[in-house]
Amino acid sequence: MKRIGYALGTLLIAIPLVSLAEPLGQGELVKLDTRPGVTQGIFITTPRQTPPKAVMVLYSGGEGRLHLEADGPSKSRDNFVIRTASYWIDHGYAVVQVDVPSDHWRDGLSAYTRRTPDILADQKVVSAEIRKRFPGVKVVLYGTSNGTATEGNILMGAPELADLYVLTSPVSIARKYIGIADLDVPQAYRDRTMLMSNENDGCPAARYSGAQRLVSKNGLTLITESSTEDGGEECGPESPHGYLGIEAKALADSDAWIASKLN
Repeated sequence: MKRIGYALGTLLIAIPLVSLAEPLGQGELVKLDTRPGVTQGIFITTPRQTPPKAVMVLYSGGEGRLHLEADGPSKSRDNFVIRTASYWIDHGYAVVQVDVPSDHWRDGLSAYTRRTPDILADQKVVSAEIRKRFPGVKVVLYGTSNGTATEGNILMGAPELADLYVLTSPVSIARKYIGIADLDVPQAYRDRTMLMSNENDGCPAARYSGAQRLVSKNGLTLITESSTEDGGEECGPESPHGYLGIEAKALADSDAWIASKLN
């Protein structure tokens, strides 16, 4: 297990606190035909920098329902990866926010559903669209909580869809559904996969010990965060599970690891 604690020092001073739930505004809503009778919505935002440093593909936690509109997500805007999406745009990355497929528009996606062949088929179409729009640009999958189950599905079923994988607050402890407790990262992608976990995460499915076990089993990098600010929902976005109050540090740590792999 490779545990990293980046010394950011003055770098953090230059990073403003991330504002919550601001629509990205200048993006494009795209609906892709993925399976018979099913469409997959994505929202693509491109930075001023051309070409972008990389493409960040964001998978939200919870049920994953963003209900994308012309100006971005209308739901789940307080989720960690959704509320901080503007950070990546501001730092020269393109951003793709992934909604639920149309056949799960009402019920959303559980960690179990995210591991199914249908969801993997949808993400293959998403990947093809991203590669077409950003030829030659590295693709980073960045998910949180239940969103890491979608990443796990891709990692174990079609890892070539992305170049780097970042799994934050991973659902790594099997409860009703397994999440990614069985994560088995292909050898060629172990150096390209990073887990980030808050050592005070109170969510029963995403305890720090679960992340430690996964990185030890797979020989991955672990970035450890530590905070206690809590809005009262142990598995919600306003808690250590969602890096409440330390968003800037969590993002900068993620960015530092990604940058080290892009060079």
